[in-house]
Amino acid sequence: MDNQSKAVLYQVIILGAGPAGISAAVEAIKRGIKSNEILILEKFGEVAHTIVSKYPNEKAVLANYKNKVADPSTGLYINDMTKQQFMSFMDETVEKYELKIEFYQTAEKITKLKNGQIQVKTSNDSFLGSSLFVAIGTMSAPRTLGVSTSESISEKIYFDIQAITPAAKRVLIVGGVDSAAEYASILTERGHKVSLSYRGASFEKMLDSNNEATMKLIEKGKIEFFASTNIQSIEENNLNPVVHFKEMANGHEFDAVVTALGTERPANYLSSLGIKIINEDDEIFAESSLEGVFYVGDLATRRGGSINIAFNSGIKAVAQACTNYLDCKSLK
Repeated sequence: MDNQSKAVLYQVIILGAGPAGISAAVEAIKRGIKSNEILILEKFGEVAHTIVSKYPNEKAVLANYKNKVADPSTGLYINDMTKQQFMSFMDETVEKYELKIEFYQTAEKITKLKNGQIQVKTSNDSFLGSSLFVAIGTMSAPRTLGVSTSESISEKIYFDIQAITPAAKRVLIVGGVDSAAEYASILTERGHKVSLSYRGASFEKMLDSNNEATMKLIEKGKIEFFASTNIQSIEENNLNPVVHFKEMANGHEFDAVVTALGTERPANYLSSLGIKIINEDDEIFAESSLEGVFYVGDLATRRGGSINIAFNSGIKAVAQACTNYLDCKSLK
């Protein structure tokens, strides 16, 4: 990118080409901002990287989640669909609205200049915008086990199941949320011997459907359930993880361990960028400490959401930016 192109002032800059980021771009176009005045910066080399890399192919992309129903009249909206259908929908949306996406761009610093413009610096570029929407999601900050682990088997501890091969016969899943149930069901169907460890005696944080399906697999002996257990440490034996539970005398050896404990806001990264959230309520979007900089998607809906909630988040944040910072047209 030459110096002249770097000096272009974009009306809208978006960090992240996931559902919330794409929705924000589409909404800005619908409100009269030209597609060449909108720039999406994406850390990875594809749209909706989290869905591509973290979602098992067997997992459906749900329209709504835990009774959080999005408004279907505000813009982008989907019904339940397969992963491949969703990716086709996203690719078609990018093409339809001629969205400009620069891949392999990771933001390193965000600065509000004296003239009111927002500067986004990446490792090798610098961009200027009138508004900024941070839509990087929370999958980059999964909750960890927080226990002592042998470094030699760290590569056999996963945060999702995409990279688990048939060679991993024995798999331990740690957690009691919906992702733990979904991973357990999929791995069992694939032919793995699955064990499930949870600190509670029952799965109160799961959707009823996931709870019921998991309990049926446990009752049929297809999943070994370590109820009310807490991992104390993970050691190595012949390059396999050996898990020691506080409640058990002997360790249990597995070929792989999957941590399914949910995610959290990547606070350290956001702090390094120079921004922080000023509204900690469970809102659909939030404005940061810098005027004109908004958090959308999972970063704002801290207690979980759906694809459609992410769509709504981008839409409503752009509406707020149009009210306060951008010259947009009114929607009828």
